[in-house]
Amino acid sequence: MTVYVIGVSIVFCLVTPLSWLHGELGAVRNWQTVFNPVLAFVIAWNGLYRGESVSLPVAVKRFFALSIFVFCLSVQLGRFFNFEVNGVDFSIFDWMLFNSNHGRWGYSPIYDVNHFGVHATYVLLPLMLLHRLFEGPLLLCMVTVLAVGGAAYPLWRLGRHAGLHEGLCVLLVLAYLTNPVTSILLDGGFRPEVFFPLFGLLFVDGWVERRPALWVPSLIAFLAIKEDAAFYVAAFAVGVWLFERERWKPAAAMLVGAIALFIFNVKYFQPLMLRGSAFAVPSYVSFWGQYGQTLPEILGNMARSPLRLARDILTSGWSRMFGAALFLPLLGRLAVPPMLPTIFLLGSASYPVMHEYRMYYPVTLLPFFFLGLVESWRVLGRSSRWSAWREALLVVALLLFPIVGRGYARFTRPPMEVHEALSSVRARLARETGPICVQTVIYPHLPYQLSMRPLFNDCWGHPEWPMLINLRLNTSPYERYALEAWVAEARRDGRVEELGGGFLLILKPDDSSRRHPGSG
Repeated sequence: MTVYVIGVSIVFCLVTPLSWLHGELGAVRNWQTVFNPVLAFVIAWNGLYRGESVSLPVAVKRFFALSIFVFCLSVQLGRFFNFEVNGVDFSIFDWMLFNSNHGRWGYSPIYDVNHFGVHATYVLLPLMLLHRLFEGPLLLCMVTVLAVGGAAYPLWRLGRHAGLHEGLCVLLVLAYLTNPVTSILLDGGFRPEVFFPLFGLLFVDGWVERRPALWVPSLIAFLAIKEDAAFYVAAFAVGVWLFERERWKPAAAMLVGAIALFIFNVKYFQPLMLRGSAFAVPSYVSFWGQYGQTLPEILGNMARSPLRLARDILTSGWSRMFGAALFLPLLGRLAVPPMLPTIFLLGSASYPVMHEYRMYYPVTLLPFFFLGLVESWRVLGRSSRWSAWREALLVVALLLFPIVGRGYARFTRPPMEVHEALSSVRARLARETGPICVQTVIYPHLPYQLSMRPLFNDCWGHPEWPMLINLRLNTSPYERYALEAWVAEARRDGRVEELGGGFLLILKPDDSSRRHPGSG
């Protein structure tokens, strides 16, 4: 096991050079796909399934901990500098923090709305001060690294408290760090959901260890991530009342506090923040549009169509995610109730990405998913039939879970010629006095002082807005051929200014005379 841990740590540390050789060579999942079956065979051959303890040298554990930080940093910055960030999702928060420090508190220009009217993300408030001190997009990239990587520590403690030996705890941490959901969090950008694993695992670790000094502040931080966190906390409180009735008093306080905060958020705080904007209700209500257009209509139709609702939930992506872990997380009694709201919300959604458990949406499951995995160790140990097989089952689940699913962390060598051209692009755009439509993956790499708009459909209705495009990069949300056709048309009109590195500035019709000599 020591050799395996050292090997994984070395791969973690070499992610960047391996990825620059080839993206798939630096993808940890590919190494796991090869060596996890070998590890399972070695463990079985040496009889470690029979409950023998594994203890790792202190130096190996420290190397492993350091490699976790290097891995998260490599993937996060590798993807950021590779222009793989969803510029819309990332800049919602990056620009909101900038504007909050420069006279427009909470305002995000991406959707022209106060962000706190869309989501009650109080967890971002401390980041406003940090953004003032370290102004730039890399701050949020580093926050993501620390949040995602930092969650490994309470997870290790949770496993050790449950009686897992250090070998199993290593596999537990690797299953968390390299599974498809966590891998998507390390996408080079930032979203408040990156805090769910960290504060969720700190909370459940403090709870099972009966340490109020840990679980109370972690619970408050967890509730501050988004308004839907109240659902998971309330469900957890119900689970405590069912299975740990001697702790009913803190559970009751937890339940009342979660419900009160949710009501305050959706009835008072968020509507107040939306006041004066074009949004009467948050647009994400449309994710459940097959049941209605408003929240009361959606809930009413769900209640009147229980069979349809059950079918939607059962046919969603929950079985693939849980099946990859041999359904062991469902054995944890305390873990199941707080997972049910997410299973309900994602399963009933008509938005395919949510319904199929893709992208970052299942991240709210992770703290309780791993709590359930840890609890399964105890549950199986109490069974005379399964106790002899519990370590084998857990090992297989921990080795299988990270390598099943659509998402995994990988990147390639950053396009240096694109980065080298950015300085001249910034200087050229500084001469524009009005709004500029910018291809979304470029958005996070440009200065806050520009008046920018993401390249959405409304840009095409404003011929007076110039557009910045780079066809070498990801063209989302448009197909590449659509932007190529637009560029070709603009070239015929003499409205394309080439800025180097593949950057093209499409000028408005009356500005074509301002093109640089020799441009396309």
